[in-house]
Amino acid sequence: MSNLKDVITQIADLTIEDEDGEECEIELEDPASAEELIAISETIPLNAELIDFYSTTNGMLLFSEEIYDLEVLNFDRESGVITIHNWGNGDFTCIATPKSEFPEGTVLFMNHSPDVLVPIAASLSEWILKVVAEYQEKGALMHPGDYFQSPDEPGLYSHVIESLRGRDCELNG
Repeated sequence: MSNLKDVITQIADLTIEDEDGEECEIELEDPASAEELIAISETIPLNAELIDFYSTTNGMLLFSEEIYDLEVLNFDRESGVITIHNWGNGDFTCIATPKSEFPEGTVLFMNHSPDVLVPIAASLSEWILKVVAEYQEKGALMHPGDYFQSPDEPGLYSHVIESLRGRDCELNG
């Protein structure tokens, strides 16, 4: 696993041209304080990588993708996942905690409900690097629903539709 602080340092000054020809960059927030991290840890079980993330930047705009600051994080006790990113359509990106059925730190796609989760990356640092690579290649991060129109298109979320086939969820109509 990459050191998250190194990953953030590596990508912090990147700019890309998005699919509309607009320049996009990465925006980092001020780091969370030790007191803020202690306070949030009383209600949300942050793993070491999330603590590294929030002690480096309390939220991030990763081109057009917002990674939540501590105030917006949501922990679903039943599924054991922490919501860190909103697709804007009822879908989310989440991180597995030890209370999840997935390995701790796994980045997951949530299709409207914590009952519908698909693994995307083994860690937050891996996910960030793959999001950056997709933006550099395509000028955007493709949502799983985009693969209905382009099923053979490679991408970070290209496997989600197949993973959800036969399950009762919004992406299956």
